[in-house]
Amino acid sequence: MNINLRGAREGAGLSQSELAIILGISQTQVSRYEQYPGAIPAELLLRWAQALGTDIQTLMASAIPLSPPIDAGDPYLQLRRDLHLVEQYVTNSYPDGELNIPYKPPTANDIIQRIHHYRQKPNLVLVGRFDSGKSHLANTLMGAKILPSQYQPATRVITFVRHISDRPSWFKEQVGILAEDFWTRDEKGNQVFDLNLLDSQLWLERHSIKLGSLEVLREHGVHNHLSEIEIEGHSAVVYVDSPILKSCNIVDFPGYSDQADQTSEDVKKANSAVQIADLILYTSPINGFMNAEDFSRLSYLLRVLPSPETHNQEFPILGNLFIVGTHANPSISDLDISSILQTGSIRFYKHIEETVLIERSKRISRPIKKESLQRRFFAFWEETPRRWESLRKELIKILGESLPKARINRIDREIDLLQNQATRRISEQIRADEESETEQRQPELEELDKEETERLAAREQGYRKCQNYALELRDKTKNSFKQAYTSLIDICIIQKLICDRYQDKKEAQEYIAVYLNEQLGSKLTHYVIENAEFFKIEVEKFLDTYEEALLKLPKLNLGSVCIPFDTKGAFIGGIAGSGSVGALAVWAASLGNLGAYILVAKFVSLLSALGISISGGVATVVSFVAAIGGPITLGIGLLAAVFSLGLALFGESWERRLAKKIVGHFEEQKVLDKFLQASDEYWQDTAKAFEKGANAVEEEFQEYIQHLRELCSNEEASREKVENILLLLRKFKTFFAEIPWRGL
Repeated sequence: MNINLRGAREGAGLSQSELAIILGISQTQVSRYEQYPGAIPAELLLRWAQALGTDIQTLMASAIPLSPPIDAGDPYLQLRRDLHLVEQYVTNSYPDGELNIPYKPPTANDIIQRIHHYRQKPNLVLVGRFDSGKSHLANTLMGAKILPSQYQPATRVITFVRHISDRPSWFKEQVGILAEDFWTRDEKGNQVFDLNLLDSQLWLERHSIKLGSLEVLREHGVHNHLSEIEIEGHSAVVYVDSPILKSCNIVDFPGYSDQADQTSEDVKKANSAVQIADLILYTSPINGFMNAEDFSRLSYLLRVLPSPETHNQEFPILGNLFIVGTHANPSISDLDISSILQTGSIRFYKHIEETVLIERSKRISRPIKKESLQRRFFAFWEETPRRWESLRKELIKILGESLPKARINRIDREIDLLQNQATRRISEQIRADEESETEQRQPELEELDKEETERLAAREQGYRKCQNYALELRDKTKNSFKQAYTSLIDICIIQKLICDRYQDKKEAQEYIAVYLNEQLGSKLTHYVIENAEFFKIEVEKFLDTYEEALLKLPKLNLGSVCIPFDTKGAFIGGIAGSGSVGALAVWAASLGNLGAYILVAKFVSLLSALGISISGGVATVVSFVAAIGGPITLGIGLLAAVFSLGLALFGESWERRLAKKIVGHFEEQKVLDKFLQASDEYWQDTAKAFEKGANAVEEEFQEYIQHLRELCSNEEASREKVENILLLLRKFKTFFAEIPWRGL
């Protein structure tokens, strides 16, 4: 229940300012407590009632009931049943025995891991500024006061809210406070949010701080503004019986600071939201709606937000993005609310139309017009249902229909790839082994051994060429960006941009810095991807040397069917553990169905790092965007948001003075150096990942040659081993062909 403090005050004929004087608090505090009545201390609530000439019981009697929760149904019910059937099939029918061959089918553990991944619901992530009402909005969507919300910045842990039916049988509490080391880290030290860890009893018991009721969340999940001591908790898991949680998990992140505080733990946590977000609900107070900070954050989030449009052509453009104007109270007219949302959407469109929207349009192969972006803007005030009715309806549509269709389409395609590609490859292996002729292949292998020194030399030459080329492209990227930076961060150029883009001084002061950052980030990303395309060609040439080493031997004849040697699969397997793969993201994105199958079959968790869709498409270089979108563009833009222009010099316009301030500020902040550092790290990651991939290919190639030797051996043990391999391969072929999946 929400006490209607505003209605009671107006009924008593008092303004917020008058009531503030009586209570001895500020008018701002009165306003915030009216929005979050649950945060009022008991003693203050008693004085509040007395000031209004009433009592607490009367105030409680006039409480406004919570809005009914969002109910999008249970759209993944049939999917869960289908996945359970496949998991049972794998558990009971996966062939026994170990295949000692170069190409190994996906293991039972690989497939079950993938099933668990498919079983996870999409994450509806709430992000936004401190004090923008994220937690209150989340509670409204769930129809219950689950997350602590108050007028001061509250949330200090990342809170994962899941449906009660998702709670493991061994977890008896409602809330678990998790330590920072609960989440694993990649080789670069970045946290990896694998929600499957929440289902591991041993892991949670080792890395949790405290378990209990919702009171535990209120004690350890929020900032204690009255105490200097806070329990060290990084995140929390909460289990709730709310209908919206049948269609998604709700993830509440700490708010973004309104200062350039990139070192605070809360801001770091907020920046990490992008890696797990399937949908983003971004909150910005209707007063001061869509300021420069919002532009900078949202531009970053849009670059890395998944694209369900690629899996469902009927999915609304930008349908997994909700930009919500919160605190849209009834004192603001519907006409004014509409005007605020429209102005904010137009400004934001103008800010990103040349950058993010073009990049995303290429990714989804659909144009993104201004109207598509405008449809993603909503207002929210819980006590006035009609004010947020459009948000409610759109959430129900996306969560209950559009997103489930896109996710299920993707899963159908991946399982189809797994079944068909695995069956085809096993069939090729069987046919090749069956058609092997020992007498013919023995001299061929001897010829291969003679060529080994030459092959290794050619391999080393190709390897060095790729590593040197990565350095060349690093320098080329830097030189291109330096030129672009010099051309843009120029007093005359910036002055012209200010005159052309902004209607008044206030608007220009707030938005010009983040616009320049947007342009610089986009230019650097363009140069990175452009040069990554060149590197992709050299990677292909290197991998081709393995095929050429076999084909150029005139006597080598492996029968009518070649025993498959999967260079690309070996290479991807080698880079699987890399925190960032640099330019290899573009190479992986070009592999189409082959690359998609490799990623599915090996359960390589590279999709987010590579920034590619399993259905192919344009690589978005997510890891690189994250690098420049976090510590660079978000920080610099906020520092430069508003400038004091000082006194005008004779004959010098405010536009020119602002342009000078901007150039000076960018020099002080060493913006160019920070962008170049991110570029250098990208190409360093490329070289490191390439080394891992190249070494993995060579290792598997040697296994491949050893397998050929076993096929050609006249020894009884080798012939028996080959027969056992063939027997097991036939079992695997049957296993994959009979995977019980709808339509297959």
